[in-house]
Amino acid sequence: MEVTVKKEVIVDYKKSGNTIHQVITDAETGEVLDQKWITDNKGKPGKKENRGAYFVKLYKTNLIQIVSQKAKEKKLDLNEAGLLFMLLALTGWQTPYIVHPETKKNMSCSEIADFLHLDRKNVGNLLDRLVNKGMVSKVVNGNGRANNYMINTNVAFWGKTINDTNHLDVFKNCPYIPDVTIKYRKTPKKNK
Repeated sequence: MEVTVKKEVIVDYKKSGNTIHQVITDAETGEVLDQKWITDNKGKPGKKENRGAYFVKLYKTNLIQIVSQKAKEKKLDLNEAGLLFMLLALTGWQTPYIVHPETKKNMSCSEIADFLHLDRKNVGNLLDRLVNKGMVSKVVNGNGRANNYMINTNVAFWGKTINDTNHLDVFKNCPYIPDVTIKYRKTPKKNK
């Protein structure tokens, strides 16, 4: 079998999601010499955000309880439900904290309002109402530092395990008592 070495080829890449279509063409004749799909898996194993689309788990039984008209009083009004829905986009990986999607840092009320392009005072009032109803917890940092927020792990979560199981205790004695309490395992430590 004779192997022909080409001096000039054109390599074209077209990205689609987390895959790349690579086409190698002879520069002189335009003949396609090779083509293949390459999957981009440069992210950490198991970290879904690096694989393209990912999802936050919503627990339907508890959501029905929260929005049901059959309950003595509806748990959330439309504005509160709207902000809670928006906060789902800011759910942290394996943590209930609301985090900035790019910096991965815990967000304050002002940062949440800025990110969502909403009025800070309105967001603050809605966050307080969500805290009072047990959907969100306020983490008071003290010493003049901004407060951070967590989404109730019985309503929504991103990941299979939780980095710090102490975060689950935050929602044990809150105003919202879920129909189903969701159990989480601690994220195993990786050997370096």
